[in-house]
Amino acid sequence: MGIVRNPGSTSSTRRHSTDATPTRKRAGSTPSGDGTPVKIHRPDADLSGMEAVSPADPSPSVITITPLHSAQVTPLHPTIKTLERYSLRAPANLPAANAQGLRVFKNRNYVDIAPGEIVLVRETGIAGEYRAALVSESAALGPALFFDPRSKIWSLERPRPLPDPGKVIDIDIDQLIREVRTDYAEKNRVHTGNDDSFEYTAAQEGTLVARGLKQFSPEQAAIIRSELKAVESIFSDANHVIGLKYPDADAVYKSFFGADHRAVMPRFTDAVGRGLALSREYQGVWGGEKFIGVDADNNSAAWMYKRDFHGRLFINRNYMQPGLLSLSLGHEMLHTNRVDRFQAIGPNAADYFYLDSRLGRLLDGDSLAVYDVPERGVSEAIMRGGLTVDYLKSFSDDHDAFLFGVSDYLGIGDDLDLQAAVDLFNANPQMRAHLAVNNADSLICAAKSMQVLHQSKAQYAWLDSLIED
Repeated sequence: MGIVRNPGSTSSTRRHSTDATPTRKRAGSTPSGDGTPVKIHRPDADLSGMEAVSPADPSPSVITITPLHSAQVTPLHPTIKTLERYSLRAPANLPAANAQGLRVFKNRNYVDIAPGEIVLVRETGIAGEYRAALVSESAALGPALFFDPRSKIWSLERPRPLPDPGKVIDIDIDQLIREVRTDYAEKNRVHTGNDDSFEYTAAQEGTLVARGLKQFSPEQAAIIRSELKAVESIFSDANHVIGLKYPDADAVYKSFFGADHRAVMPRFTDAVGRGLALSREYQGVWGGEKFIGVDADNNSAAWMYKRDFHGRLFINRNYMQPGLLSLSLGHEMLHTNRVDRFQAIGPNAADYFYLDSRLGRLLDGDSLAVYDVPERGVSEAIMRGGLTVDYLKSFSDDHDAFLFGVSDYLGIGDDLDLQAAVDLFNANPQMRAHLAVNNADSLICAAKSMQVLHQSKAQYAWLDSLIED
């Protein structure tokens, strides 16, 4: 669930239970919400010996015998007697005919004159006219052949004209359906999932006022685009830190994933990479339709629904201010898995717990450490085993995601009460690391901290270069 964050300081104290709703049902609770073409390999056919021999001249001195490997002279078909000297048996591995009825192999064109029988043809000087030919002939000297698109056969006679179009309907239904769907998609792209169960649920929070960036005001659309660039920058800088392996980064990892952070680093690296790809796709040609404007009275800046295949981000227009939206958008992107029309696949992160520096007093332990990203101090306290029931309840009354996360990790039943689950979480550092690296707030705030580290390194490097100069 997206949250409203003050620049560089805080996050919301209220979340929607619809965000990252678990797919299971706990005892005593109500069910949650909605839940290449095959390539055929064809070996290259050797048709070099497909020239048929004419038996017309009996003189031994002029008869040439050519061995035929993949094609043989076939018995005469009653309707193609004048094609006798050109007729060949079609090899099984000859490429299929194209839309013009031509089987193209090694820059030669072959056509079907009967089932299993083919003829080499060459195009004459007249466009679209083909005549039978032999491989040894420099020009097509055989009779002209005509393609019948209905039978897919070439013959010496021109095909009969199609019946009166007014009496016979000859339509490629599949192609027509594809064209209609494509045309509809292009004209109605911002209406993907229009009025479905997710929009209905969001409408309970407020009034839906915009589907797609084109329906936001120009100023609001510009804010969203700017904040999307900020999200991309967060994931991009975090990706650089991971690749550069800064020694200082270990302290950041420990703050967000605990003492066992090294065990979950591959997952964090993967999540950052997926977040970066998603942030770019949401700025792409199909991303614009996935922003829904809502005028809501709640204090959530943005939210989405994990089971929404369209991957729509619902934006509360009451909190559309530059600098406030980026972390919420990054948080919500991390909830996604498959999204229609996107190539990127999200990390499918959950909402086990949230990070809010204003509520640090509800955590066990000493006062929070102060960092440039205030959520880091909260995470550090939680990763030391300081989570409390009061802290979790300050955000929501729905704790199923956290309960399921604990029970799944330990392989026990789903009937844990919240206090028992918190105690188990605090007692197990491996579990804390596992849940944190699959927790949307931990991932986006860790990435933000990585960005701060990266920018400080770049700034110091620039200052050092000035001193050296």
